[in-house]
Amino acid sequence: MARRRQRRQLSIFTLSFLDVMAGGFGAVVMLYLIINHATEETIDTANRDQLAESRLLDYQVKVGEENLIDLRELVAQLSLRVADAKERIETLQEEVEVKEESLEEVELVSLDLTDELEKLRAEVKTQEERVKRLEAEAESQRDINTIEIVGEGDRQYLTGLYMGGNNVLVALDRSSSMLDKTIVNILRRRNMSRERQLESPKWQRAIDTVEWLVANVPVTSSLQIATFNNQAELVLADQENWLEATESDAIRDAISSLRETVPRNGTNLEELFMLVAEMRPLPDNIFLITDGLPTLETNSNRLARNTVVSGRERLGIFVRSARSLPIGIPVNVIMLPLEGDPRAAGSYWNLARSTSGTFMTPSEDWP
Repeated sequence: MARRRQRRQLSIFTLSFLDVMAGGFGAVVMLYLIINHATEETIDTANRDQLAESRLLDYQVKVGEENLIDLRELVAQLSLRVADAKERIETLQEEVEVKEESLEEVELVSLDLTDELEKLRAEVKTQEERVKRLEAEAESQRDINTIEIVGEGDRQYLTGLYMGGNNVLVALDRSSSMLDKTIVNILRRRNMSRERQLESPKWQRAIDTVEWLVANVPVTSSLQIATFNNQAELVLADQENWLEATESDAIRDAISSLRETVPRNGTNLEELFMLVAEMRPLPDNIFLITDGLPTLETNSNRLARNTVVSGRERLGIFVRSARSLPIGIPVNVIMLPLEGDPRAAGSYWNLARSTSGTFMTPSEDWP
C-alpha cells in the first residue's frame, strides 16, 4: 500500500536565527561606524582647542616667570634704595639735631654779641663826641700848637715827606734786589716759585709804601705811578700821563697789579728819569722808592746778571743817570735796606738835597 506522503506545514515567518543575528550585528556595526566618526571629529576639534589653550597658557606662564624675575630685581633695588633712604634720614636727623644744638649756641652767642654791640655803639658814640670836642679844641688853638713852614703846608711832619704838588709821581724800583735785603737771600728767592717771590716781605713793604704815599696825596692833585728795572713804564698807562687822585678804583687796580708783579732784572735809573722828562706836564714832586745804586745804563751793553758791577762803577752810573732828570723837580727818596752798597745812602741823600727833596730810611714797621 502506497505510503501516504505526509504534507509539510508551511510557516509565514521564514527568517532563520542566523539571519536575525547577522542583521543585528550589521546594525550594530553601522551604528558604531556612525557614532565613532562623529566622536573622532569631536575629539579632533576638542584636541585642537585644548592645544591652543595649552600653548597660550605656556606662553603666559613663561611671560609671567620673566616678569616675576624683573619684579624680584626691582623689589631688590627698591629695598636697597629704601635702606639707603633710611640711612640718609637717620644721618639728616643727626645733622638736624647737631644744627639745632649749634643754633641754640649761636642764639646764645648772638644775645651776648647784641649786648656787646650795644656797648660798642655807645662807646663809638662817646669817642665820636670826644673827637669832635678835640677837633673843636684843636681848631681854637691852631695858631698856638700847629707848626707851619711857609710854602710847605702839606708837609707830613711824622715822616718829613713833602706830600703836596699838582702832579705827583710815585716811582718804584722793581729790580731783583727788591726781593730781599741780603745778597744771599736775593739769589735764593730768585730761584723760588713766583708765589714765594711775591710773598717777599721787602717787596710787599715797598708796595705798602706806594699805597701809603698814594693815600696821602692831596685829593686836588693828579697822580701817576711808575716802575723801573732795566726799563721804566707807567702803571696807569691807560690814563696817558696823569690820573686824578680821586679816581680811587683805578688806583686800587694799579696797586693790585703791583702786588702781582715779580721783581726782576737790574736797575736802570736813567730809564726812569728819561720817562719823567717825557711826561706832560712834568711832575712837580717825585717819590722814589729804591734800595741801591743802579747797575745798568741805557747806552751800555753791560748786564748786571752776567757781569759783576763794582761799587765805583755803580756810582758812576748813578751820576750819569741823574743828568737825565729835568731840573727843578723835588725827589723824595725812600731808601729800603740792601747790604753791600755803602755808597747808596749818601748818593741818594745828595740827590734829594740838591733837588730840595727829602731823604729817609724808614724803620721796618713803616708804613
